[in-house]
Amino acid sequence: MKSVFIAGSRKFYLEIVKLLQLLKSKGINAKTAGEWDSSQQDTLESEKSALLRAFKEIDNIDFVYIYSKDGYIGKTVALEIAYSYAKNKPIISSETIEDFSAQALISGTVSPEKLVDYCFFKKA
Repeated sequence: MKSVFIAGSRKFYLEIVKLLQLLKSKGINAKTAGEWDSSQQDTLESEKSALLRAFKEIDNIDFVYIYSKDGYIGKTVALEIAYSYAKNKPIISSETIEDFSAQALISGTVSPEKLVDYCFFKKA
């Protein structure tokens, strides 16, 4: 079984949390950058802290899963993709990413519905 870091835009936070809960309920070691409180104002320090947390989690997993609904990733996820690539982590996306530079670093696509099977059976 493979461990996974899930990255995605905050626009899709609730969907990502549901996916994270599903994976964990199946016994899969799944991580994100942490909880996000939409009522809190983002600051440079909070953004830096979240990004460094993400990098630390990426260092300790087998592959990165990009939740890219409708091809959207956002700037922070683009940084997480670049970091993952530099660390030689396989990067799988839920859909084709609209940004070509980020798309070029993706190893393949797996729908959220098939991610559990991918974690159990696919060599990352």
